[in-house]
Amino acid sequence: MSTKPNQSKSTEDASKDERAESVSRQLSGADAPKEVVQPTGDTSGPPGEMPPDDVGTSTTTHGEKMVDRDGKEAGRKDTGTDNTPAQRPTGTSTARDTTGVDPQEPKR
Repeated sequence: MSTKPNQSKSTEDASKDERAESVSRQLSGADAPKEVVQPTGDTSGPPGEMPPDDVGTSTTTHGEKMVDRDGKEAGRKDTGTDNTPAQRPTGTSTARDTTGVDPQEPKR
């Protein structure tokens, strides 16, 4: 096992020792230790410190939320729903929906 540049050899040895003790306890049927310490990595705080509340929270914006926030895109119009049991929304679009650079309606 290679060590990371910012990881000391003693930390690696301690981790191996902890794993070995855990395996020994499991094989012998001994009870787990009473005090459980949260594992921490190289970028976390002191041992046992919990991560910030927003860790693991998605930061992406869903399309449905963008429509609620910003309104319909230019060139799109709702026409209702289709005739399937799912009642999916339907709509139409203009040339503006296709391009923002000099949009032109088709010549008829």
